[in-house]
Amino acid sequence: MTVTDVRARVLRAPLTTPVRMAHGTMRERVTVLVEVVTDAGLTGVGESWVNFPAWAACERRATVEEGVRPLLLGQDPLDRATCWRTLTAALVPLGRQWGAPGPIMQALSAVDIALWDLAGQAVAQPISALLGAPTGRRVPCYASGVGPTRAVEEACRAVEAGFAGVKLKVGFGAAVDRRNVAEVRRAVGDDVTVLVDANQAWDVEQAVEMARFLADHGVGWLEEPVPTTEPALLAAVARQSPVPIAAGENIYGREGFQRFAEAGAFAVAQPDVTKTGGITEALAVAALLAPRGIALAPHFYGGAVGAAATLHFFAAAPGGWWVEWDIRPNPLRDALLANSWELAGGYVRVPDQGPGLGITIDPRALQAFAEA
Repeated sequence: MTVTDVRARVLRAPLTTPVRMAHGTMRERVTVLVEVVTDAGLTGVGESWVNFPAWAACERRATVEEGVRPLLLGQDPLDRATCWRTLTAALVPLGRQWGAPGPIMQALSAVDIALWDLAGQAVAQPISALLGAPTGRRVPCYASGVGPTRAVEEACRAVEAGFAGVKLKVGFGAAVDRRNVAEVRRAVGDDVTVLVDANQAWDVEQAVEMARFLADHGVGWLEEPVPTTEPALLAAVARQSPVPIAAGENIYGREGFQRFAEAGAFAVAQPDVTKTGGITEALAVAALLAPRGIALAPHFYGGAVGAAATLHFFAAAPGGWWVEWDIRPNPLRDALLANSWELAGGYVRVPDQGPGLGITIDPRALQAFAEA
């Protein structure tokens, strides 16, 4: 089997209600799908995270078409190790020089997912089965996307849907954050796990002060309280925080996670398969961290392809706790599919009824969401 083409497809869906985060606002759902086409009549698809900045999809399409495509043409897509070495040898140094190692890894993440999709299609097996996971696995998930407005309403709706955990966005000023945390905790009761995500909004002093308040309200973890540019900064918070620290969506590759783990920077690791290096790197991260007793709770806030890849990865990874499930309207995850997610009681089934990623993209929905 040989790669004959690599295509990047930008998908967009407008949002009626923008999604506010500490670092910015999402006014539309957007993702980039990468299709790896072969001479065997099979096409693998992967997803690359492009939520921020607003122009990220433009860069990602150029990186895939002008950077990845020439390197992957003619390669054997079933030889993932050689493909990965070829791509990283050429593009990672360019990312360092460019000052953008993250976008490079985000592009390569989509390629890795597409290659795994092809591997499953080639032998008519779902990815999770290739990784040794049992079929029919139902994965525990927590509800993400709560707040900063209507936080109690959204949290209660998630609990009514069966989620055992809810994650609240913070980083909007101490008064707003404290009020939302207290009101959500009071509304959902002590049996529901409340998590918070600061999206790197604070400095160490602010983070430690807030962590003490969160501990008083039984919060399960504090996610990305400070910038994750250096392990020492996050580790400084972790040493003083009475609440477990979670991070990983902005850490790239197994080497990056090893640096943070050695610094004692987090108790919960959140690799994102559409950012950190695909399924391959995420599995390596999980294997690295499990012996250290670091829990695995993959980050994901994107479309259908990345969601499927996350579930297949989690089904086979050691140390798994639960996965993130965005409860806000997400047509690129839900309406894009011809089939529906089997989501009930805070568990979602791994899509393992078909080969590869095990999902079927609705061609009409794809055309409707695709950017010209």
